[in-house]
Amino acid sequence: MKKSLLPLAAAIALTATAQIQAAESCPSTLRFADTGIEGSEELQRAYQGFVDEVESRLGVTVEFFPVGNRTTAINALRFEQVDIVLAGPSEYVLMAERVEGTKAITAIVRDAYYSVFIAPTDSGIESLEDLEGKHVAMKDHGSTTGHIMPSYMLHQAGLDIDRDLRISLLDGARMQALAAGEVDAVGTGIRDFAPFVAQHGEENYRIIARGQDMPGDPMVAGPHISAECITEMQEAFMNDPDGLLQAILAPGERDKYLGAKMVLVQDSEYDMVRESYALLGLSD
Repeated sequence: MKKSLLPLAAAIALTATAQIQAAESCPSTLRFADTGIEGSEELQRAYQGFVDEVESRLGVTVEFFPVGNRTTAINALRFEQVDIVLAGPSEYVLMAERVEGTKAITAIVRDAYYSVFIAPTDSGIESLEDLEGKHVAMKDHGSTTGHIMPSYMLHQAGLDIDRDLRISLLDGARMQALAAGEVDAVGTGIRDFAPFVAQHGEENYRIIARGQDMPGDPMVAGPHISAECITEMQEAFMNDPDGLLQAILAPGERDKYLGAKMVLVQDSEYDMVRESYALLGLSD
């Protein structure tokens, strides 16, 4: 009996030691935000399970800090109003550029996270080059897979996005515009394709171009968070990363992370997004 209890005792002791180390190197309260959620009640509903996990693993208190958009998140990091922000790849690039010293703790790598261009099967559009002179819908300004990467793909195909075609940022109306024939094609994330063709017929629309796989959505620490605390958070997050992801998915409101993985990430993995911003001259 004693022999069987040793591994459990060792695990408990290891967890307690990690909590003590985290408590010593991290602020006693960590403020958490998601750039895609505006209200504190919605943030709590979506992430309470995640917060409970983090508090248990680090031995600190986690508070919600709603930001709602990337501009607010950047300012909150700059003025030390928030400690950890879950951001998209393009948002992280802006944060790292505008708030020196921000660092990605870990990242959530989504399943099927890349951009595509969709066109009607009978349109005669078979490649990006065929979009010259056409009307193309995209999502909203700054969306990673719905604007940044589709624009970059057009640039890489040799098209001038200001002169060679017409681009409309239609956000949630982009797919309806394609179905109604108001635009010739849509540049968007791959996850939009399956539900769209399920509704409008797989034989009627096809993917004419596929972009590169995107880097993960990073958990970003502000520059005021010490390197020791970041290391402790990385160790805590990567100790059963699947359990942490399940806590995020439990409320059923973050379905975009179904099939995702939590990984350690290098800043250089976001260079493709930086190159996109530089080439396209985009700003927040």
